[in-house]
Amino acid sequence: MRDKLKSFFTEHWKYMAVSTACKLNLFDNLQEAKTANLLATELSLNEEKLLLLLNALHYAEYLDKNGEYFKVNSLSVFLTDSNPESLKYACLNWSGEHLTAWQNLDFSIKTGNSSFEVIYNKPFFDFLNDNPEKLYAYHKAMYQYAKDDYKTLPDMIDFGRHKSVMDVGGSYGAVLENIKAKYSKVECVLFDLPKVIEKVTIQSIKKIGGSFFEKIANQSEAIVLSRVLHDWNDEKANLILKNCFEALPHNGILYVIENCSDKIKTDLSLLSLNMSAMCESYERTSAQYISLCENAGFQFNSETKLNELQTILIFKK
Repeated sequence: MRDKLKSFFTEHWKYMAVSTACKLNLFDNLQEAKTANLLATELSLNEEKLLLLLNALHYAEYLDKNGEYFKVNSLSVFLTDSNPESLKYACLNWSGEHLTAWQNLDFSIKTGNSSFEVIYNKPFFDFLNDNPEKLYAYHKAMYQYAKDDYKTLPDMIDFGRHKSVMDVGGSYGAVLENIKAKYSKVECVLFDLPKVIEKVTIQSIKKIGGSFFEKIANQSEAIVLSRVLHDWNDEKANLILKNCFEALPHNGILYVIENCSDKIKTDLSLLSLNMSAMCESYERTSAQYISLCENAGFQFNSETKLNELQTILIFKK
């Protein structure tokens, strides 16, 4: 048992090695087999230390090795920019400020406040908005996750009943991209901060910049909130919902997609600890989400299981 503990203490080394490889674009540059010498020359890296990293990645089964030559394998190919199913930015997401916040988790446990905010002197999303490169990387990561999480959404919900659907806080538009692919006649509207909207490349959707804490455009019969509310405490979540209520017409529909802790077998305590450290929020039960929405004026209609983790809660104005 002691040996198991000693091994456990350094498990993060493997992830940090993979994340460092993503940061240095190693996997992108090893889609053709190369030696450490050639790769070090191409990327202006220290050859001796690079070779240590490449060997570590090979041992961890993230690179193939043939003699002195290294190359991506069937796992690390998903950590390249060119792969349409890339998870490169998702990998990078957890090794930066998230890791720093976790290293100071004791502060959150003692005070109930965000360790991120006390370290960086501002809330997490304000920090992102002040750092364009990190904002881009974060939303790329969220887009990569969303492509998997919401791929069956258009099959679970008949969005064809609506003339228009707005994804509020929809990042780079993965949800609407999936909806538009099946319901081509439905007008799809993406609403997010202007700094986010300007980076969206999807041509088939309408894009509107704004803040869901201020006013949401009156543009659609239905609104989707996909993994938005879990980022915020009850006070701010209530403000978002009230603005959604104001933005919808009479009989408008709100779709809330969240990991409802009472609807899944997976324990969400670690995820809630992450939310606590980053932005003083947590993973809620379906009853808690329903209560928030009803407090904002919505009437609960029904629920549908989206996947192993997420539930769609459907409300009517």
